Order: sequence, then structure tokens, then C-alpha cells
Amino acid sequence: MPIADRYLADDEELVYVTRQHWTLLVGEFIALLLVAGIAAVAVWLLPTEEQWGQWALYAVIGLAVVAALAFWLVPLLKWWSTVYILTNRRLLYRHGILARHGRDMPLTRINDVSFSISLWERIMRYGTLSVQSASEQEGLLLTKVPRVEWLQSQIYRQVDEEQRRHHRPPTQAP
Repeated sequence: MPIADRYLADDEELVYVTRQHWTLLVGEFIALLLVAGIAAVAVWLLPTEEQWGQWALYAVIGLAVVAALAFWLVPLLKWWSTVYILTNRRLLYRHGILARHGRDMPLTRINDVSFSISLWERIMRYGTLSVQSASEQEGLLLTKVPRVEWLQSQIYRQVDEEQRRHHRPPTQAP
């Protein structure tokens, strides 16, 4: 996936990349529909034959556009810019629209990976993943992760492989 390729080191392989679950955007989409509906009713009720009615029409349309940007476009861009990446060496979390923020956790430092799934999240197949590391920084909390149980097992699988890679017995000369 091109979005993840820029974060990979030369010797790293991409295992999995995902964004937060699409259900995160449902509330924002409903807000967009409400804004459009309210604006449509207001435009329909305004007396456009009056001069002030024409100005009020422009104001309603302008406010609807601003509200649509605030309630729908900004959350959509936040969702689009939030990415969870698992490689054969690290777990990465990147987010932010204008200012980017990120956190990397080497697989060799991971101590515990747990997940939490409510009934609704289980139906929709997402959850919250909590990753604890051996560092002094607090753990990594990934919210609204699609297929969270599968990702937990993949992280453990990659941690095991990374530990085996670092603890190979020395090869003997024949």
C-alpha cells in the first residue's frame, strides 16, 4: 500500500496496514445529512423576491457549506490520515491532517497486547487494541481497529519471529 511504503525502512516488510473502522464516520455523515436538510428547508422557506431574502439565501448556503466542512470534511480527513501499520519489525501509528504525529513501537519491546470489544463492536468487527511495551513510555492505544483479534494474533506472530531473528544460535563452521 503506497501510504505505508514511505514509513518502511530498507530491511522492513509490510505485514498489515489499516485505518480506523468506517463506522467512525457514520455520525458525521448523519450530521451532514441534517445540515443539508435544514439548509434545504431554510432555502425553501426564505422569500427570495425580497432583497433581504436574497442575502439570507446566500447566508444560509454559506453557513451550510461551513457546517458541512466542520461536521463532515474535517472528520473524514482525520479518518483518512489516521493509519495503523504493522511491519516485521515495528508497530506504527500515524495521525494528523496538517501537523503529523506518530509513534513507533519496536516489536522486540512489546510485552502485552490486549483488546476490548463491546457487543456492537463485535457485530461490526472492530475494537480497541492496547499494546504495552518494555519502555518507560505509556502503552499504545489503537481505537476502532478493524479485525482487532486478528491483528492481535498477527502482532504476536511478528513478535515471535522478531525474537527468533535476534536470538539465533551462532552458526558453527563445518
